[in-house]
Amino acid sequence: MHQYLTSYAEHFDLGRHVELNCLIQQIVFNDEQQRWIIKVQDQTDKCFDKVVIAIGGMVGLPNVPTIEGMTKFEGMNLHAQTFKRPADFAGKRVMVVGFGNSAADTATQLVGIADRIYLAHRHGARVLPRTLNGWPIDHTQSLRLFTILTLIMRLFPRWGERTFDKMLKGMQDKSFEVRPEWGFEPAQKVPLVSDTLVNCLENGSIQSTKGVKRVLSGTEVELEDESKVAVDVIIWCTGYKSDFSIIDSRFEPTAPGTVAWTTAQGSNGKSLFRLWNNVFSLEKPESLAFLGNVHFAAGGFMIFDMAAMAITQVWKGASQLPRRVQLLQDVEEHHGWIADQASRGYNYSPGNVDAGKWTKTMDDLGGTGVNEYLGYGWKGWWFWLRNMRFCRLLMDGVWTPHIYRVFDGKRKTWEGARAAIELVNASVAENKKSKTC
Repeated sequence: MHQYLTSYAEHFDLGRHVELNCLIQQIVFNDEQQRWIIKVQDQTDKCFDKVVIAIGGMVGLPNVPTIEGMTKFEGMNLHAQTFKRPADFAGKRVMVVGFGNSAADTATQLVGIADRIYLAHRHGARVLPRTLNGWPIDHTQSLRLFTILTLIMRLFPRWGERTFDKMLKGMQDKSFEVRPEWGFEPAQKVPLVSDTLVNCLENGSIQSTKGVKRVLSGTEVELEDESKVAVDVIIWCTGYKSDFSIIDSRFEPTAPGTVAWTTAQGSNGKSLFRLWNNVFSLEKPESLAFLGNVHFAAGGFMIFDMAAMAITQVWKGASQLPRRVQLLQDVEEHHGWIADQASRGYNYSPGNVDAGKWTKTMDDLGGTGVNEYLGYGWKGWWFWLRNMRFCRLLMDGVWTPHIYRVFDGKRKTWEGARAAIELVNASVAENKKSKTC
């Protein structure tokens, strides 16, 4: 990934526009100049017309729960953020706390290295492999599914949730044989993706346990079922808290949180984002935006690519945001939606958005042409008639950023986009074929 990003920057000669290794101390807004002042360590202040803060508010500060007796623990105690080298834990008895993707990745990386691995968790999850035989997780199919399910959940919440969970469980059971004693039930709403976790639980290289209740001594931990285990290391895969201390306090993007959100079981004490679509500042949408605060079941690079294109076109003046009163109303409605989801007991991130609605908004602002050329208007029908095979590939194939470079719109097209899309899909099809054989 690093090699790809570096080669991209070199290809487009971006290096001359970028200054690296700058320790940003503060970002403030100068009311007289109507410009942003960036205070950099050991440098003079720098002035900018517009600022994008891409520090990832959802992963700002490690979130470590308060556990009774933690001061007694004498072993290694760290958050997943600082977990870098599995070899450092050779021969150790390790307890990984959590049941999300970070916990699964951390625990499985320690297999064959640590002496004992415990996966301690209070809730369950549906576990899915990265590639589902017979269940394509691809571009428009995914968005249509998200949109339909969101609509169903709004009209018939309980029935919609059961339907969504039943679908995920079907996908899980198609790929894995899950044992009841592993504690996968009741499952939270967001699935866990891992090809190896179930196999590790099956062969005993990872042991699933109840959540941590308290620490009894230097190495002994009591679990919620009152059982006790001896561990040398505790790794907290318990998420993050927002940290925007770098920005002028007047434009700090976190919200105190509504009563509905703060009292919801799944909020976990986290702050909501006071941002339009979790991207644009409400106070300065014309010059301040944020990346890293949007979450749904898609790749991060894809999500932030869409957001970046939207920001670009809005600030160029090619696209327009709604009036401020509408921005505020949209944020309020979103806070109500996310609080409602968290109230159902799901472990919900402040970055969660309505995937179908959010993607359509970013596509429209970014002017990618996707909604027009893959829609039911005259452009969509005309494109389908002239490019039936390629249209099906875009609708049902692998979802990659190239799709946003195919059509004429507000952003530039890329001549190689079609070939790249066909190459990616052919590669995936060949890989599936070889696995089947």
